[in-house]
Amino acid sequence: MKIIKATLLIAFFFVFFYCCVETTTPEITAEATYTGSEKCQSCHAKEYSAYNSSDHFHAMDTALPRSVKADFNNSFFVYYGDTSYFYQRDGKYLVKTKDSAGKKTEFTVSFTFGWKPLQQYLVAFPDGRIQTLPFCWDTRPKEQGGQKWFHIYNKENILPGDELFWTGVNQNWNNMCADCHTTNFFKNFDIVSNTFHSTWNESKVSCESCHGPASLHLQWAEKKTATDSLRGFAINLEGETVHWAFNKEKGIAYPDKIVQNNTLVETCARCHARASHISDYYHHGQSFLQTHIPATISTASYHIDGQIRDEDYEYGSFLQSKMYAKGVTCTNCHDPHTMQLKAEGNAVCYSCHAPEKFDTPDHTHHMATGTGAKCVNCHMPVTTYMVVDDRYDHSIRIPRPDLSETMNTPNACNKCHKDKTVNWAATNFKQWYGDKIPKDKTYGELLYAASKNDAGSEPALFMLLSSPAYPAIAKATAMEQYNQFATPQIMEQVRANLQSPDPDLRLNALHSAVNFPENILLSNVAALLNDPVLSVRTEALNTLVPIYNQLDDNTRQRFGAVLNEYLGIQQNQGDRPESYLNQGIILAATGRLPEAEQAYLLGLKRFPKFIPLYGNIADLYRSQNKEAEAGDYLRRGIAIQPATPLLHYAYGLWQIRNKHDAEGMGELKKAVELNNADPTYTYGYAVALYSKHREAEAIAMLEKFIAKNGNNPTIVQGLISFYSDQKQAAKADYYSNLRKTMFGY
Repeated sequence: MKIIKATLLIAFFFVFFYCCVETTTPEITAEATYTGSEKCQSCHAKEYSAYNSSDHFHAMDTALPRSVKADFNNSFFVYYGDTSYFYQRDGKYLVKTKDSAGKKTEFTVSFTFGWKPLQQYLVAFPDGRIQTLPFCWDTRPKEQGGQKWFHIYNKENILPGDELFWTGVNQNWNNMCADCHTTNFFKNFDIVSNTFHSTWNESKVSCESCHGPASLHLQWAEKKTATDSLRGFAINLEGETVHWAFNKEKGIAYPDKIVQNNTLVETCARCHARASHISDYYHHGQSFLQTHIPATISTASYHIDGQIRDEDYEYGSFLQSKMYAKGVTCTNCHDPHTMQLKAEGNAVCYSCHAPEKFDTPDHTHHMATGTGAKCVNCHMPVTTYMVVDDRYDHSIRIPRPDLSETMNTPNACNKCHKDKTVNWAATNFKQWYGDKIPKDKTYGELLYAASKNDAGSEPALFMLLSSPAYPAIAKATAMEQYNQFATPQIMEQVRANLQSPDPDLRLNALHSAVNFPENILLSNVAALLNDPVLSVRTEALNTLVPIYNQLDDNTRQRFGAVLNEYLGIQQNQGDRPESYLNQGIILAATGRLPEAEQAYLLGLKRFPKFIPLYGNIADLYRSQNKEAEAGDYLRRGIAIQPATPLLHYAYGLWQIRNKHDAEGMGELKKAVELNNADPTYTYGYAVALYSKHREAEAIAMLEKFIAKNGNNPTIVQGLISFYSDQKQAAKADYYSNLRKTMFGY
C-alpha cells in the first residue's frame, strides 16, 4: 500500500483522462460488417487476452463442459416442496422440472448465461423462443456460501401461469436479455406466426459489440491510411485527451476543460442501463435513445432521491454523479477489456482524491483498517440483486442520514450499522460534517418537495429545472413524474428542454408537455416529429394524438410517417402484451377503429391474462355504442383478476350508463377501496355520490384525498365544482386560486 501511495503522489499534479469522441470521417465509405472477435487476436493480443477473462467474454456460451459451472451430476433442488433434477445424457445437460402446464418435463439446456457470481441456463423451444430457467448456480467459492443451486425468486413461490414463471413472457431471452449477451442481435419476431427467427453473430459481448463492426478496420490495417483517424471504425471510444491537475487545498483533481465522452458512456449504456429496447438497428456512435428508451430515476425503480432500489445497471446512477458531470467515464475506473477496477480498494479513488486528505480517520471517522474506511462503503453502498449479486450505487454520493429522517430514504451509514437508528446516524453525521454539508438543496430534496403536491412543490420543481447545477437525469425525471404543474415558469422550462441538445431531456419534456394548452402543445411539439432520434419523434407522436384532428395537412403527413415507424416497433415487440395495447390505443385515437379492435383481440388471444387489454377493448366498444360487448369484456377481465381497480371503475361507469345505479355505485366504491391513491377513482366515485344527493360525503371524500395525498388538479377541480354548486364562494375561490398558483390552469 505504501508503494502505491508514493507512486500516486508523484503523479498527482498531472492526471490524464480520455474524454470526448473523435469525429473524423473515415476514408472508407462502404458499410462495415461484423468479422468476429477472433480476428482481433493477431494485432491486439494483450487486449484480447485480457478480454478472455472478462464477464463480457463469458456473457453467454453453448452448454459444453468448458462453460457449464453447475452440478449436473444427478443433483436436485427443492423449491417450495417441488423437486427439480439436473443430469447429463449423451453429452447433453438436462433439467427435469415443471412446464407451463405444471407437468414435470425434461428440457435440454442450450446455453449458459453469465458465469459469476451466478450462472443461469437457457432452454430453446421449437418456436424460436429461448427461455431462462429459474434455477441458478451460485459460482462463488463454497466458503463464501456458493457452489449450490438456488431459485432466482427464492422467497416467492412462482407457479405455472404466473407472469414470472420461467416459460412466460417475462423470462423470455429473445426480448429481455439477448441484445446484451450477444453481438449484432436481431430479434426478428414474426407477429403473424407468433414465432422468433432471432439471429446473432457471437454468443458473447465481443470486441465488435463496443468498437463496432470491424471489416473496414481490417481493410485499413492493410493500408494504414494516415488520413483516416478512425482507422476504419465509425467511432473512437478513447477520445480527446483532457489534463487533470490536483487542487492542493481541496485534494481533488479537476480537468482543464469539461468534455463528456457520451459516445463511450452510451456505448456502455446499451447494456448497463435500465431501458426499453425499441429497435435492433443500432449504428455505433449514434444516440443511445435511437434504439432504447432509458428509464429515468423515477420512484418506479429508484428511491425519491435517486438511490438504487430495483436493478439499475449503473447508467441511471452514474448520470447523477459529480464524476460524470466533470467528464469522468466508465473506463477511468474500469479496465475496458478485463472490466475489473484499475486498482484495488481505495487506490482506485486516489487518481482524483488525495489519500492524505481523504484516506484518513479525520475524514472517515472510522478506523483505518475497518470497513468504514473503504470509500465505496460510504459513497457507493451495495444492494444485492438476483439473490447473490452485489451492485454498487454509481451515483457516488455523499451519505446523508440527516435527509433519511425527513425523506424516508436509505443511507450508507445505516446499511452498515443496522442495529442503530436513523436518528443516531444523523446525529453523528451532523457532528462530524456539520460545517461541510452543502448548503444548497440536493436534487433529491427538490424531487421530494415536488412529490408532496403542496405549496412548496411548484417552486421546488422550478428550482430543479432552471438551475444548471443539477444533473440532467434529475430534470428528466421531474418532467416525467410531475407533469401536473403547468405554471408559466414551468412551461417555459419545459419548452426550453423540448429544444435541448440532450435527447433524454427532449423525450421527457414531451411527457411534461401533455398538460400544455392545445395551441402551445401544437406549436412546440409538432416540430419534434422530425427529430433525428427515434424515441423522441415517436413520443412526439403520442403527445400529439389527443389533438390529431387539429393537425394541418403537412403535419398530419409527417405524423403518418412516424406512426408507421411506431407501429413497426410495436409489431416487432409483438411477443409482449403491451405491444397490442399500444397498437390499439394509437389506432383508435387516429380513427382506425377496426384495426384497433383486431389488435386488441389478437393481444387477448395470445395474452388472455393481460388485464389492460380488457379495459381498452371495452372502451373501444363503448365509443361505438356496443355496450353489450363492452360489459362482457369488463366482466371477463374482473373474473381473471378481481383485484384490478381499473376494471371495477370502468364496470361501475358501464353499470351507471346502463341504468344499474346501485350496482354501478358499488363498483366505483370497490375501485377506490382497491386504490385510494388514484385521483381518477376518487373523483369518479365522488361525482357519482354528488349526483345521488350525497353532497357532504362527496366533498369529504375529496378533502380527505388531499389531506392524505396532497393537492391534485383533478381533485381540486372537483372541489371547485362542488363548492360552486353549493354556493360556497369562499371555498370555491380558495381552490380556484390554489389550482392557478400550483398548476397554472
